[in-house]
This record gives sequence, C-alpha cells and structure tokens, in this order.
Amino acid sequence: MAAFIFSSCSQNNSYYYVALRRQSEGNTAEAKRLLKKAEKTSSPYIVRLCMEELTALGNVRERLEACDALIKKYGDEDALLSACPHYSSSGEYTRLIQSTNDLDYQTCSNQLAYLRLDAMLNKNDSRLSKEVYAWFTTRAVSSFHYKLYCQLVKDSAVAQVQEILPVLDFRTDVYKRNYKAAFETYRESPDVLPLIPQIVSDIGKVCLYGSDSYYKNALAFDSLAKKLSGKDSEFYAWFYSARLYEKAGEYFSYAANRYKSAMKCAPSDSQYDNALWYLLNLELKRSTSRGIACVKQYCDSWHDASYFDDFFDTLTPLMLSEALWNEFHDLYKALDGYASNEVTARFAYIYGRLIQEKLMIPVLTDTHGSESDAAFTRALCSGSEMYYRVMALQKLGYGGDAAAEVVCNTAASSELEVDAEAEDVIAGYAAYGLPERIYPLFLRLERENRLIGYDAGMKLARFLKDCGDNKNEFYTQSLRLAVKVAAKSNKPLSREDLALLFPRDYSALVSAKAAKYQIPENIFYAIIRSESFFEATVGSSAGAQGLSQLMKPTADDIAHRLKYNDYDLHDPDDNLEFGAWYIQHLYNRLENEWIPTFFAYNAGITVVRRWQKSARIEFNNVKHLSDDLFLETLPYSETRQYGRKIVSAAAIYAWLYDDLEIPAAVSQIMR
Repeated sequence: MAAFIFSSCSQNNSYYYVALRRQSEGNTAEAKRLLKKAEKTSSPYIVRLCMEELTALGNVRERLEACDALIKKYGDEDALLSACPHYSSSGEYTRLIQSTNDLDYQTCSNQLAYLRLDAMLNKNDSRLSKEVYAWFTTRAVSSFHYKLYCQLVKDSAVAQVQEILPVLDFRTDVYKRNYKAAFETYRESPDVLPLIPQIVSDIGKVCLYGSDSYYKNALAFDSLAKKLSGKDSEFYAWFYSARLYEKAGEYFSYAANRYKSAMKCAPSDSQYDNALWYLLNLELKRSTSRGIACVKQYCDSWHDASYFDDFFDTLTPLMLSEALWNEFHDLYKALDGYASNEVTARFAYIYGRLIQEKLMIPVLTDTHGSESDAAFTRALCSGSEMYYRVMALQKLGYGGDAAAEVVCNTAASSELEVDAEAEDVIAGYAAYGLPERIYPLFLRLERENRLIGYDAGMKLARFLKDCGDNKNEFYTQSLRLAVKVAAKSNKPLSREDLALLFPRDYSALVSAKAAKYQIPENIFYAIIRSESFFEATVGSSAGAQGLSQLMKPTADDIAHRLKYNDYDLHDPDDNLEFGAWYIQHLYNRLENEWIPTFFAYNAGITVVRRWQKSARIEFNNVKHLSDDLFLETLPYSETRQYGRKIVSAAAIYAWLYDDLEIPAAVSQIMR
C-alpha cells in the first residue's frame, strides 16, 4: 500500500479509521466498539459516518437502535435513506412510516417515497391512496414508481387505489412507452386525468407517439392551451401543439409560432431553453439558413448556453457541406459571449481555417496582423474543450511557456469555498490505508456540495494512482477524481497534476505492445484513455470490452489472425495486444494516416472511406482535404467528438512525456 500522510488528519478521528480497518479484516465486534468510541471523540462529520456504519453492524435489535439514533440526531433525508432500508428489510413498517411522516413527495428521493408507500401498503394504511396519487402526479415516473405500481396491481390492496388506478395506469404506460395504450386511456376517459403539468406533458407524448392524427391532436392542444392560459400547464400545451404540428409535416410555421408561445409562458429557464432548442432545430430542418437566422435572433435570450451545444454540433457540418463559409464569421461574432466557450471556439477556429485554405475572403482588412490569427487566439479560450486549444496552438505556432499556460489553464471562473472538515475526513482514508473508501466518499461530498480543494484533491488522486499498481481499479478512480477536481479548480493546473489527467497506467504493457506494432505511445495512450478511462473491466452498452473497447466479433477475428486459442478482453495483456494490432491494421489500410484511422476505430473503415469521398465532393473535389476540416464534415457527432478527444489527448501525452511542443505533436498526427 502506498504511503500517505496528511498533517491535518485529526488524532480524535483515529478510532473511526481503525474501526474501518478492523471491519475490513472481519473483526466486527472490535469495529463496533471503536465506532461507538469515535462517536464521542470525533469531528462532527466523522460522528455522522460512525452512526451510519453502525446501522449495518450487529444483530437486528442493535441495527434498529442505531437507525433510531441516526434519525433522532439528524432527521434529514440522508439519515432516512440510511435507516429506512433497514426498517423495511426488518419488517419495521410502523417505524418507517412514523419517521417519514413529513415527506414531501414533490422533492424527496424516489427511493424514500417508495419505501414509505411500500410500508403503508404492508400496514394497510388508510392514507395510501392519497399519498400514492400525490407521488404519481407531481413528478416524472421512475423505476421506483413502477415497482410500487406492480405491487399495487398484484396485491389485493388494489381496492384501496381503485379510484386513482386510471391515472396510475396512464402514467405507467407512458413510463414504459406503451404510448398506444396510454392514448386509448386518454381518449376514452380524458376527464379522469388532471390537467397538471406532469399529466399534460404525458398527454402530449401519447398524442405524439401513440396516434398518427397529428394535425387533429395539434388542434386539440391549441384549445387546451387557451383553456390553461396563465397556469403552469399552459407551457406544455403550447409545446406539444408545436411538436404535433411539426410531426404533421406541413405546418412548420404553425409549429414555430407555438414554440414561441411556449417560450413566452415558460415557467422556468430550463423550459424556455427546451422550447427554443426545438424551435432552432425546426428552423434548421426547414433550411440551414433559417436555422442560422434563428440562432442570431435568439442567442442572447437563452439561459444555459451548454444546453445548445449539440444543436451547433449538428449545424457545423451542414454549413460546411453547403459551403456557407461566410456564415462562420457572422456566427462566431454573434455567439461570442452567449454560446458556450466550446462552441464559440469551434466557429472561431473553423473561420480562421477557411481563411487559410482560401475558401473565403477575410471579412476585415487587418493591416496590423492576421484575421485568422485573431480567430485562432479566440479559440485558445475554449473552456473544457482541449481540442480547439491544441489546434489553435498549432496554427499559431505557440510553444514553450505560452503553450503551457494555455494547456494548463482549466481554472474555474470564480473562487470556490473549500470545506476543510470534508478534506480532513477524506484524507484520513488515505492516511489509514483505506483507498477503497476515497472515491465513494468524494462522490458523496460532491452531492452534498462539500468541496475538496485543488491541492488536497490532486494529492488524493496521486495516492489512488499509486494504489493502482496493486489493484487496477484505483487507476480509473484516480483519473476520474483528478478530472473532477480540475473542473472545479480556481487556479491553473501544474504540469505534474496535468499528468494525473493524462496518466500512463499499465505503462509496461502499453510500451511493449506499442513497440511490437510500431504505434506511437502517445497515440496508444490517447486511445486507451478515450475508450475506457483505463478501466480494464468496463463494457459498453454496444458490447465493447476492456481497455481498448473491442467488440467480440472484432476480437474473434484478431484472435484467429494472431492464433490465440483463448483470450479474455478483460485481461489487460490480451486486450492491449488485440487493440494495438487492430490500430496498426487500420493504419496500414488507410494509407498510413492517423485521423482516418481514429475515425475507423470508432465507426468502421467502410464508413470512413465513404465519408472521405463525400467530403472531397463537398469541397469541390479537393484531393487532399485537411484532416481538421474533414473532421468537422463527419455526419456522426459521436465520431467527430471521438476524433477531437484522441487528437487533443495524443498531443498532450507527447507534450507531457516526450518533450514535444504542441505544434509539433499536432503536426505528427494531422495532415
């Protein structure tokens, strides 16, 4: 175990940490004794953690007494979430119900609401129907709602909720996406459904997805919107009227007007942004020029700039494919200060590159410098998007201290208050050799808005990285913790700490495989980091496995070629062997060019060749379209972003570990 010392770790807290060690060793009795002793001597947050640990130790009576004590002392939702599962599993339903009598179904944890209502069902509580109705009509339906619904329908207690069952059926059908069944419920008994925001939103969904009478349903929502004028539900009536007119396919101007009506009566900033997002995409569907005009009209009115990032990711390749070169300058200037820094940097960078490629004439005549350089300088300030920073550095030719300042500048815009007690508590896990406790507590502290400072956070990340040499799962935890700490840092990263964000885990294996298949190590590390975050056993929803995220059919083919009789994609040695072979295989087939290789690794070689042909046509049969502009033309947002991650990570790895300046590192990758 790696050595770790935190001078701030309070001696009074030592009983808690030793108790956890004893617990991990299987000495439950000693752990209980020390936890009870720690309750009397430790800092406030440690006291709470001790009490939570005690709810899971001892016999049933002791655990229940610990739950009672935890709720009595704190009484908040976190205390209830610690205690109520124990009450439920022990059949102590009366205790559970009494402890949750003040629950607010609109804001409480869905798990807690379920536990209370399940207890009421078991106790045949007369308040059950009223409270189930409140929970099912005030918020989005969750897996906990569905679990209770199944119990109510199956249990004889369904008689208690008979009157509200149509509402439960309707909302559950929407949750399960049984839209046709839900539409039938709505059509047969519309008066049963209360016209509150959640229900009106659900009615909109079932009319949109459970019926093909879009125009007729849109007219009904027009009438509903007028009926609900001045109420929170009015927003959803106008919003789904717009969605239905749009779905009808011939009423785009009607849809646009309804989205605007929804924006005018939106009860929250997020709902305004949601309606505007749909309006922007509607206008973009009508024509790229209309989408651009709509952006210019409304970009100063949205609230969460990052909410619209995916819209601009759709817009960019359309503008390039339609040769709307001059619009990049206009949008870059219109968006600066309103769009996210990532989006503004993208438009600035592409504008500069279009000038360099002589695809457009500079808008201004700058006798004192280069307009493209000015655009690249703006792209250096790209928020969390490292790609446009490294690309702009390459175009500007910046190296040395100037490049280091740009690459390491991930500082947050404002001072953040550090929680000294939280730092002290989590540091104790490291000091007492409990690395498995660090990242889970870090996530909890994050949920509780208790901030760990930059220096302490990076120290913990470094400790976990060292522990990864003995247990690989700590590699990924170190990286995730470092990324989160850096995102909230109020000062630039040091070069040493940046290395925690771009680690070289599994270094012996990576070096051996990279050398065997002649892959630059910085590129191999960039792919591993982007694919798996160095988590050896991770699997994707599509079935990709391990460090290099290989699909089983691909791995089977590689195994056949390499004459492997058996392999395990969760084994780092096998996975990195196959991944390195596959990267080199794609590189050789794609004329020894790295950017198409990256895209093929993500989307397949056949698709990439089709994209290359299409891009040349769009750019007037340019034989050698630059890699960076080719990236921006790709029709798949996922592959575009994948390419950006690989390029920026590979450049940072070369800069950190190979002493290669950013411009040179990018030039080795990009054509």
